[in-house]
Amino acid sequence: MQKKKSSEQDNAEQKYSGLIEKRNELNTQAREYAEARNALNTERRRILDECGEMREERRKLVDQMRVHKKRRNAYQAKGKALIEKKRKAKGKLPPGLDKEIETTRAEVRYMDIKQQTVPMTVQEENILLDEIKHKMRKMEELEVVKEEEDKVLEDVKKADLSITELFELADEEHEKVVVLSKQINVVHDKITAATKSIPHLIAEANKNHEAYVSIKEKADAIHEKAQEMRRKLMAMRNEKREEAREGRKMVSDHNKGVKKELADEKSLDKAADDALQKLLKKGKVEI
Repeated sequence: MQKKKSSEQDNAEQKYSGLIEKRNELNTQAREYAEARNALNTERRRILDECGEMREERRKLVDQMRVHKKRRNAYQAKGKALIEKKRKAKGKLPPGLDKEIETTRAEVRYMDIKQQTVPMTVQEENILLDEIKHKMRKMEELEVVKEEEDKVLEDVKKADLSITELFELADEEHEKVVVLSKQINVVHDKITAATKSIPHLIAEANKNHEAYVSIKEKADAIHEKAQEMRRKLMAMRNEKREEAREGRKMVSDHNKGVKKELADEKSLDKAADDALQKLLKKGKVEI
């Protein structure tokens, strides 16, 4: 009976050890999948952080580009406005004004010479003087117009210079816009290339997580079985210890009984020796 119990306990010990070993193997596998999953998630977060930094860089570049675009457009708008103003100013200038003034001035000189050199009646001279006065007034009016024209032409010249400067400034701003646009495209391409790996990393991390969960569930199930086997082993061990304790008690009780019997025998022997001594001394023995 004792042999059978010992064999059952040995089998239970082996099963328990096997379950613990299998559980540990599964936990090791689960840990490897968890570490792989964590590494993939760390890589994904690193890429996302880098993309965040690159997006911030791109945002700043876009802001700079917008500033230069705004300046470029403003310079171009001012230049176009000056072109329109110049066109309207030129439209106000009378055609052939210089020639008309020169012709009128020549006519006045001719009539003045005629009045001084050609004999004529008083009536003819008065008519000529009236014509001279009329031509002089006309010439004065034309010269006023010429002054206004000269002013307009001066404004037009200044406008030409301003228009040139404005479009030169607009071109400078446009060059800056082009440079920034290229930089933005480079950063954007980097972001696009980096984010392409994100879906793959997520998919691989999910696969590793699913494998981790599946193996961990198996390990937990085996752990439960191992704990159940451990409880059985503990019961067997306790039973064995109890049997051993009872055996030791029986041996102890037996030893105590033997010792008591031996002690009683020694007392009887001593009493017999005492009686014998008395008998020898007095010749009478009482027991």
